[in-house]
Amino acid sequence: MTPLRAKMIKAMQVRGFSVRTHESYLAAVTDLARYVHRSPDKIGIEDIRGYFEYLATERSLSGASCRLFLNGIRFLYRQVLDWPGFDVDIPIPYCPKTRSTRI
Repeated sequence: MTPLRAKMIKAMQVRGFSVRTHESYLAAVTDLARYVHRSPDKIGIEDIRGYFEYLATERSLSGASCRLFLNGIRFLYRQVLDWPGFDVDIPIPYCPKTRSTRI
């Protein structure tokens, strides 16, 4: 386990995140690192924008999935790496709300 991953896990434990949130956030950060072939602490804003374009277009992820990935990555940069200026303007796919058809 890398020191950065251990630090992220510790930060989530301190905040009382659920096990499922741990898994989701770690998966998002791991996927980002694999996409850009670099450690997350060496990734820039343009890399992150490109990653989200890839998620929306090539992987066709829903808006909800993209937001989950964004929240995990945002947590890493704001809370773990203490990058307070991290605020990436990412276009997230729109998820129309479905209405119940019950009568």
